[in-house]
Amino acid sequence: MKEVKFHDLSFKDRSLIARAKKIRENAHAIFSKYKVGAALLADNGEVYLGVNVEAPCCVTTHAEVNAINAMVTHGGKIIKSLCCVSDKMGIPCPHCCQKIWSFSGNNPNLKIIAVGAKDDTIRITTIGEICPYPSSGSLKVKDNNSKAYG
Repeated sequence: MKEVKFHDLSFKDRSLIARAKKIRENAHAIFSKYKVGAALLADNGEVYLGVNVEAPCCVTTHAEVNAINAMVTHGGKIIKSLCCVSDKMGIPCPHCCQKIWSFSGNNPNLKIIAVGAKDDTIRITTIGEICPYPSSGSLKVKDNNSKAYG
């Protein structure tokens, strides 16, 4: 993982950060107050967004998973890069990492951009670095038409 400056990033990466920061304000973090926004670039060239959603009756859904769900809903198949913005430079949790792997096209070099909203810290890593040992089920999925989920 390396720390970088905003101006050193590509236009695509800066755009993902801006979109994740903006969508983060829509997070429904009524209990934790920990808002997270995610933006991902898919293989079809589209950007999909997600926020964390907390509710008293259900399990919290995470921003990364909601962005992946939006991608799949709209026909995207593979994540090319993903940005997460939270107060303290949030790295995807283990559950989210497994889901990211499932839609990575088995690419351990899929770029993860983690941004701290309070101090604008930006760190770049890869799914392979933060989750070097994905579950075997995660690696079986080549695209969202695959039936190999287990």
